[in-house]
Amino acid sequence: MGKKIRNRQIKWDISALSSFIDLLDRIREDSPTNAKRVKTRITNLIKAIPSNPEMFREDELKLDNDGTFRVFNKDRIRVSYKIEPDSIIIARVRHSSQEPIVF
Repeated sequence: MGKKIRNRQIKWDISALSSFIDLLDRIREDSPTNAKRVKTRITNLIKAIPSNPEMFREDELKLDNDGTFRVFNKDRIRVSYKIEPDSIIIARVRHSSQEPIVF
C-alpha cells in the first residue's frame, strides 16, 4: 500500500496576511510589475507546501520548535509556516531587512 497523501488546506494568520499585503504595496509603489511577480513567486511556493510540508528547513527563529514550524526565503521575503495535521498555517511574513522576531 502506498503512503496516503493528506490534502492540507492553507490558512493564513491575519497578521501574516496583512504583512504580506503591506510588503506587496511597498513594492508596488516602485514597480507594479515587480509586485505582481513577487506575489506570484511567493504564492506558488506556498501552494506547493501541502504536497510536501517538510520541503523547507525548520524555522531556526522559532523557540522550542518541534519541527512543525518551517521557513523559506524568496525575493528577500521570509515566510514562516506551521504544519498542522489538516492544514498549513502561514504564521509570519517579513522582509529580510526587518529585525527578526523570535517567537
